[in-house]
Amino acid sequence: MTKKLLKITFPPEDDGFYLDLRKEVNAYFKSRGETHYGNAKMYFKMALLFSIYITVYLVPFFIEVSPSHVYTCYIFLGIWGLFLGVNVGHDAAHNALFKNPKYNSFFMYIFDLLGLSSFNWKNRHVKGHHVFSNIMEYDPDIQQSAVVKIFPQDRHRSFHRIQWLYMPIIYAIFIPRWVFYRDFKDVFHNEIGGFKNRPYPSFEVVKMVLFKLSYLSYMILLPAFVSGLSVSVFIWAMVLLMVCSSLTIAVVLLTTHMLEDSHFPEPDENGLMPYSWSKHQMLTTSDYATNNLLISHLFGGFNHHVIHHLFQHVCHIHYPAMTKILIRVAAKHSVPYQSHKYIVPAIFSHLKLLYNNGLNIRYPHE
Repeated sequence: MTKKLLKITFPPEDDGFYLDLRKEVNAYFKSRGETHYGNAKMYFKMALLFSIYITVYLVPFFIEVSPSHVYTCYIFLGIWGLFLGVNVGHDAAHNALFKNPKYNSFFMYIFDLLGLSSFNWKNRHVKGHHVFSNIMEYDPDIQQSAVVKIFPQDRHRSFHRIQWLYMPIIYAIFIPRWVFYRDFKDVFHNEIGGFKNRPYPSFEVVKMVLFKLSYLSYMILLPAFVSGLSVSVFIWAMVLLMVCSSLTIAVVLLTTHMLEDSHFPEPDENGLMPYSWSKHQMLTTSDYATNNLLISHLFGGFNHHVIHHLFQHVCHIHYPAMTKILIRVAAKHSVPYQSHKYIVPAIFSHLKLLYNNGLNIRYPHE
């Protein structure tokens, strides 16, 4: 029997932290004469991302290639396609790229062109994860299957003790599971975490199926026909693409909410959370490598994840400057700010969470 979910609420802000932060951020944009949407720098970045992706994709169409060349190109496309998704599709889903919502809706189709349902993504991420971040049974981005124990308070199973060993292998199939299974599963669920998934538009089902068929066609059948190489070459290339894309997205996403020092607060019997909304974001979200410009640009600002959760409708091109403001204001109000200086320690911190949860270790703050 499915557990009835409560209406989640947060207590009022208990100090001037969030008010001060909003004032500082507003002052930043006013001083620069900019809006919180994308700017010329962002639009140039988008054009560059698309140009590189299309150029590499077209290599087998215009150059005589061997199977090894195709495999190399598709490995690159798997990683670069992920960068396109987190830079363009993610911001579009948050209506952060353009002031005109229609333009944001248009650029969300990047997910569909990459084999994923943009409709399901927005429901899960914007209407689910951002509303219920790190809350067990409510957060659809964090909540996974019984094969892994992410929440320390979740049910413990004996095989979880080795999850830190087998989960990196399972992460390698994250994208194919999403493309061929999770999107279809979402169609049949009334709820996805704390998000009410009904009514589900029939049009979105048709659109999803057509885009997935189109994706497989233009990634496998069309280049095989033009290049003269066998379809099997491009099927294996797609396997490599999806594995590399999966491992890349695992690095991008797992290091933001699922670390050994991450909090996983629970509501009381009335659905009231223990911390105010802004404190909840600060405790459940982590940054990494915020001084690394390359990671910030390629990862679409995901490494500046705390400020993203506090200002989700702001384009990520502004995050580096906003994170500096956040650090200063958080220190002023003695609010904890979680960040790893480098990406590798953040990855190990996620593995440490898996290890500790596998041993059924509970933290004092849980």
